[in-house]
Amino acid sequence: MKLQLPRGMKIAAVAPAGRTDIETVAAGAEALRRSGADVAVMPHVGAGAALPFLDADDAARAADFMLAARESDLVWAVRGGYGGARMLELLDWEFLRRHPVRLAGFSDVTALHWALVAKNAGEAVSAPMFKFLAELTDEFSVTSLAAALAAAPVELRLPALRPGRAEGPALAGNLTVAASLAGTAYFPDLAGRVVCLEDVGEKPYRVDRALNQLRLAGAFDRCAAVVFGDFTDCGDPAELAAVLREFAGKIKSPVFTGLAFGHKLPFYALSSRQSVTVSSR
Repeated sequence: MKLQLPRGMKIAAVAPAGRTDIETVAAGAEALRRSGADVAVMPHVGAGAALPFLDADDAARAADFMLAARESDLVWAVRGGYGGARMLELLDWEFLRRHPVRLAGFSDVTALHWALVAKNAGEAVSAPMFKFLAELTDEFSVTSLAAALAAAPVELRLPALRPGRAEGPALAGNLTVAASLAGTAYFPDLAGRVVCLEDVGEKPYRVDRALNQLRLAGAFDRCAAVVFGDFTDCGDPAELAAVLREFAGKIKSPVFTGLAFGHKLPFYALSSRQSVTVSSR
């Protein structure tokens, strides 16, 4: 199944975090062009930085992001890694509030996604990045991405750790990155939202630490529901399951698991403008 985008849709490719592989960027851009989009790769993608874990210096990545926001219908992150949070204080939030940006990506892009929601400055589209775009052919991933880009309402039936039914706008992201924003001006109000969380490469105690930090900060006090996606390479599955079960017993909202959302395909895409209804399977 092939992703179809509006013919001529302007997409800007940015690298807000880790170092990119130019071949991967080219393959992802070509996949989007085949889907009908007009794709422009921002000038500092692959430029290199003084810190080897960044794709370009903070000011250059922030400049690319603002240029992309001004000139495109949709900004698409080419990869994650680490670095999005380093850009936050360099962005022109007044401009973005007047001209909200749509940003696609996941993982470290959570820092930008959640900041956009906190600042009422755009739409967070949790979607596969360029590494996966050339492989994005399964119906599940393509259909959910099309629905997310259209902000179409969706209904999920999932295994419950704390049964119930909830409805609200989605907000998806990486747990560790989300926890790193707690206590800052870039952490959004989660009241009424269906909060979807995933992670990769974190041991169960680190998952527990991040969840506990957010819970103690009151992040989950008024959310509509919490939905756990994939926790890829996160240690002993039984230990991780125990962590998630204990967490579910400590908050008041329904808690669900088993959403195919994380660092692999298939990938269930979600938008912060999308209404999600979730109930027990």
